[in-house]
Amino acid sequence: MSKPIRVKAVCLCRYDRKILLAEGYDPTKNEHYLMPIGGGVEFGELAKQAAVREVREEIGADVSDLNLLGVSENRFTFDGVPGHEVVFVFEGILESSDLYQREHFKGIETNGVEFTVRWVPEEDVISGSIPVYPDGILSMLQETSQ
Repeated sequence: MSKPIRVKAVCLCRYDRKILLAEGYDPTKNEHYLMPIGGGVEFGELAKQAAVREVREEIGADVSDLNLLGVSENRFTFDGVPGHEVVFVFEGILESSDLYQREHFKGIETNGVEFTVRWVPEEDVISGSIPVYPDGILSMLQETSQ
């Protein structure tokens, strides 16, 4: 039985040469990594709408002025389980100015699992000093870095 390909939408926010990213950890690989805030696109929902909804659900913030940076076809293994997803990568602006002043804060997944979101220096992200997923996101960031 084959698994379905998941469609996701994620949103990057930049400020003062930093990028807002969520921290992740794969216990099987013992790998810490970063990823944009986002999640699955629901049936009948446009990817841009999903990105806005996911940011609101995960960090309680509104985001606006979304711009599509690209689409990633991401094949991966997480915790020993293979996955395949198509990810719409947007860049947007947080409407809550206080979030720009915080170095890090908590986010929450739909299943109730908390995670840390932090402002990561753009040069650390682009240099690849810590893995950033989904695949292809680094080239999108390099093309649009200021």
